[in-house]
Amino acid sequence: MVPNLLNGLKGCWNGSCRTWLEDGVLSDESPIRGEFHDVMGGLWFRHHYLSSLGGKKREGEELIAFNSISNEYQIAWIDDFHMADGILFSSGVSKANGFSVVGSYAAVGSYEVGDGKASWGWRTTYQLELDQSLTIISWNIEPSGAEVKAIEIVYARSDLLDK
Repeated sequence: MVPNLLNGLKGCWNGSCRTWLEDGVLSDESPIRGEFHDVMGGLWFRHHYLSSLGGKKREGEELIAFNSISNEYQIAWIDDFHMADGILFSSGVSKANGFSVVGSYAAVGSYEVGDGKASWGWRTTYQLELDQSLTIISWNIEPSGAEVKAIEIVYARSDLLDK
């Protein structure tokens, strides 16, 4: 059974997207437009968004599900900036008015191990408010375990504002 929360996301959203590429240093703030649609009769939900980063177009999608067998949310995320040519798979649990998921990805950088790639984590929270605002926040989880805020999207439901 699909939680009411996911059905509540359906529609069009406008807002702002803030991006941090270094801990505590805001790198970009740009407008964002997102749409949530159900897929295959509401078994899954698709979040498609358009924004920019550093003046360049940024686009991404998430396929979101609630797995009633494992009782967890699951997301497959693609993004033309953050994910390059990979897909980030995340899963997690419900929380008040939302959910939180965690996934991991390989990265080359200052935390090189083994073949030069270190496993980094990515935690994302969704929070839907009664005023019809939606906040999506993502944190990078360094191989050391430290979490660093990476993205904050604050949406307002535009299909209600247009009526």
